[in-house]
Amino acid sequence: MINSIEDIVVGGGPYFGDLQWRVASLHIRVGGLGLYSTVEVALYAFVASRALTWVLQDYILRDGGIYGMDSDFNIALDGLRDMLPTFDISSFASKDTVPQKAQHVLASRLFSKIVHDMEVNFDMTIRQKADFGCLQASHAQNFLLAILIDGLGQHMSPPVEYRIILRYRLMIPIFPIDEFFPVCRKSCLDQIGEHAVHCKELPGFKYRHDFVMDVLCVIFKRAGICEERGRKHACVDLTRVSPLVGLKTGDFIVGQEALKAASSKVVKHEKTCSDNQHVFIPFAFDTFGFLAPDVVDLLKRVQRVMHNNVVSPRSMDVVFKRIGFAIQKGLAAQFVVRLPFINV
Repeated sequence: MINSIEDIVVGGGPYFGDLQWRVASLHIRVGGLGLYSTVEVALYAFVASRALTWVLQDYILRDGGIYGMDSDFNIALDGLRDMLPTFDISSFASKDTVPQKAQHVLASRLFSKIVHDMEVNFDMTIRQKADFGCLQASHAQNFLLAILIDGLGQHMSPPVEYRIILRYRLMIPIFPIDEFFPVCRKSCLDQIGEHAVHCKELPGFKYRHDFVMDVLCVIFKRAGICEERGRKHACVDLTRVSPLVGLKTGDFIVGQEALKAASSKVVKHEKTCSDNQHVFIPFAFDTFGFLAPDVVDLLKRVQRVMHNNVVSPRSMDVVFKRIGFAIQKGLAAQFVVRLPFINV
């Protein structure tokens, strides 16, 4: 598994180490790629499966005089106690006290502990800690759950675009050395490529912004939210920021830059929109996919309208996944198309 993921991400190149595999093997909800380690999953999956089917097993084996769990279950339970020393496993030892969602409970506890111990187990730099924090933000991993559909433009050019996005999110250097950016010649190009993402002198700088805007418009139309010329009821201003600006001043907080951008846009444009009887909605997000509260509220409203107007499973946050995918696809295009000299 590790060799396969390493080949996909770096194509046999360097920089895919223990930290990258650790992040990739985490649950999507805690910033990983959901590529679980069999060793870690086997114990809690086995215990949860056996515990939840306890009654059924007793019924099937009733004529054999066999009741309760065997030694394999007890060994696995002891293994979980060692992995989660602060978690009370006793409820799994009796069929009357097993939690209803046993596997979810155990997985949540296990991955929470792994994330908590990462700073101890890995000598992470300040930049890596910031990146990992961004990966854990709400909606940052939505793009991983999007269904690939060519007709909706919901696809990436394999393997280049996916590879560059995975490298960016797994904290793998994109550029070989720090050097002056070849387009603007004004700023030092960091290895991770943050300046390349935000340089306004790139010919296609607006592409990422416009791509997200186009997807948002398609979602509105699909949901049946239409606008008539001259009768707009809302002004939606899209703003994409880097979440890592705070690293320069030492006051980094996940999502802070998107919140600042949204607040700044409100101060700048809300009164003008209000004077013209329009509602102003700042649509601020960062390169990792964090969405400002106003964006979340807007997309939830659109999702509700879509559920009412379009046949779609209510359990699937289609709108959030499409927007998350659009953000990452635009970012990948910025790296790959405008910077062809990147070795991916």
